[in-house]
Amino acid sequence: MNYKENITSIPTYNDGKFKLYEIKQIDSTYPDEYIKEVPNKSMWFKELSISDKLRFEAEQREKKITMKIRIPQTKEITSMNVLKIGKEYHKVYNAYHFTNNEGFKESDLTLEEYPNAKLEEKENE
Repeated sequence: MNYKENITSIPTYNDGKFKLYEIKQIDSTYPDEYIKEVPNKSMWFKELSISDKLRFEAEQREKKITMKIRIPQTKEITSMNVLKIGKEYHKVYNAYHFTNNEGFKESDLTLEEYPNAKLEEKENE
């Protein structure tokens, strides 16, 4: 177990809050992608800086990195998720799960631009 007796600092996540969405596809001749809100799944996060190396590597892959955030460890969040922060949507580019020096489990999420988000259409509307 990764337990430390003399904890000096507890992680705080107070830079913002996001809503979690799943990426879904409709099976047809031309697969249509849409996002569906995960019920009761919003979380607070701490914003991290994006290194020049990460930004350069993403640009080489023609990806536009928008943010990097830290949350309490949540292994359910993968690259098939989209986060809504404010009015903007961000796709999870990478999720890194780890235990910090104090023994707290955390996840770092690197987010990329997700333009033209298409929400799931509700039935009977």
